[in-house]
Amino acid sequence: MALSMGKISKFFIPMTVLLMLLNIAYAASFDVKVTPVNDKIVVDEVAEFDIAVQNNLDTDEEYTIKKAGYPFWDMYAKPLQNPITLKVPAQSTRSIKLFVDPLYITSVDTYTLDVGIVLGRTGEEQKAPITVGIKSTEPLIGGYIPTVLTSTSISPEKIDPRGEFTIRIVLNNQNVLDYPNLTIRIESNLFKDELFVPLGPKEDKTIEVTKELDAMTTPQEDRLVIAIFKDERLIVSPIVKEFEVIEYMIQEDLPKEQSFLKIRKGIKIVSNNPDYNGIVKIGTTPIKNLFMTTSPRAEIVKENGKQYLVWQVEVGPSRTISVYTTENYRPIVVIVVLVIAAIVLYFLFRSPIVVRKAIGNIGMSEGGISEAKIVVRVKNRSAKQITNIEVMDNLPHIAHVEKELSIGSMQPHAVLNHPKKGIMIKWAIETLEAGDERVLSYRMKSRLPILGEFNLPAASARTQVGNKVIISNSNRVSVGG
Repeated sequence: MALSMGKISKFFIPMTVLLMLLNIAYAASFDVKVTPVNDKIVVDEVAEFDIAVQNNLDTDEEYTIKKAGYPFWDMYAKPLQNPITLKVPAQSTRSIKLFVDPLYITSVDTYTLDVGIVLGRTGEEQKAPITVGIKSTEPLIGGYIPTVLTSTSISPEKIDPRGEFTIRIVLNNQNVLDYPNLTIRIESNLFKDELFVPLGPKEDKTIEVTKELDAMTTPQEDRLVIAIFKDERLIVSPIVKEFEVIEYMIQEDLPKEQSFLKIRKGIKIVSNNPDYNGIVKIGTTPIKNLFMTTSPRAEIVKENGKQYLVWQVEVGPSRTISVYTTENYRPIVVIVVLVIAAIVLYFLFRSPIVVRKAIGNIGMSEGGISEAKIVVRVKNRSAKQITNIEVMDNLPHIAHVEKELSIGSMQPHAVLNHPKKGIMIKWAIETLEAGDERVLSYRMKSRLPILGEFNLPAASARTQVGNKVIISNSNRVSVGG
């Protein structure tokens, strides 16, 4: 018996050493730890586990996580990858979240799946058991998990609120379930809608919904949310689609307002953005600008040789503003009428007698003016005869008058000395027919030579027409200078 025990002892010791060496070798490779995050689910939920791999080697390694339980179970990581891999640095631990989805489970039970973790470099594999508890199969319908693949789009994604847009929903029934009345709820911050749609077994269906927003919807970013229900039970997780309501600005010509020589035009600016700030520009011309006013006041800008009226506008809370131009040609008419009236009044009230004075035949002596001939012309420019016209001219005391006989010229009938006015020369014209003219002249001689400029006062003609005394003055004349 003792011999037998000795033999056994000799055999046992090497085996024990070998097993210890194997254990050391195994421990030196990698370890796996499974931590449940959510392992008790209903049949249409997804379980979640944390798989941690401890790399006991001195080299960086990559591990592959093999799925288990297919086709009744599906396993995946986020983001999706196939195969599922995990890189672990030397002597380190890394983890990955594994999601476990029951595809065709129809009873409440606890299920254990052996997930394989394989060291890529050597092919060494360890099994990591994960346990999932199905606590309810209520989500099953007719023994199936309702699976309706759904996608949605919105066209256009940048929506002009003045126009229509289309929401497209694509439904794909993955199993043989018949849905006689699915409820599709469409929601966003701007609108809500509810559709009732039948979907047959394995049927593909596309639904298009045309929507319209209020034209004054402000620019904004929004989210379209699509959820699908069967008898108030959510069978498709909400799908979210981003879209945008864009800004717009339009200009509308307002009705033209016209009155006598006055035109008022307007432009209405409308935007869905209460903070809109922009420029309104219309063409103009320099001639128009003379007779144009603007409201509010516009700036005149030249571009490429052309002129434009430019407004910087802000629509404000009302989201609309109007600018106006007014072309007013009435001042032209007023000016023309005033000119015509002035001309008419001038011809009505002007003196019928025109008196013009001239000087000529100037004689020089000792470097100065010594004598000159003065000519006064009196004309009746009216259409009627004028009688009893008295014509008078003046000379300063430095000179005296000598009578001169000239053909067609009337000589003064009186020459008087006035203490203040100097020498006064008078003529008397008894009758002057319409359009006739009389030439009156005399010769002036200076007592001393006149140096420099010599000015002579205006001559005058006086008569009475009816009860009205009319006096006409000639021009002034000068000589020398």
